[in-house]
Amino acid sequence: MKFKKGDMLLLLIVLIAAISYFGLNYIYKETGEKTAVISVNGKEYDRIDMNKLKEEKYVHIDLEEGRHIDIVINAEGAYVSDVICPDKICVKTGIINKVGESIVCLPNRVQIFIEGNEKPEVDSVSQ
Repeated sequence: MKFKKGDMLLLLIVLIAAISYFGLNYIYKETGEKTAVISVNGKEYDRIDMNKLKEEKYVHIDLEEGRHIDIVINAEGAYVSDVICPDKICVKTGIINKVGESIVCLPNRVQIFIEGNEKPEVDSVSQ
């Protein structure tokens, strides 16, 4: 198969467009401010600026009836490392790192969510 001038030009345009798209996404990703907000019983417990963290921050919250929840927050995101509750769904949620994501522990009434100035991504369900 022999390439003509038009084929080479089209291939060059597609290649430049792909490099530009991925290059701009790489350069401009994660530039917004992100704050991890922890609330217990509907009241704000702590706010942690994720952009200024140099090392992991561990948050241990003692709750009523001998229960507790351990939260780890770093530059990559936030997650629940240990909790005393029946189902541990909040631990199974994994790490959250995008604006609008949240982890909720219903039995302990604890919520962790990421807020910031980035525009939340739209998923296929909410389009």
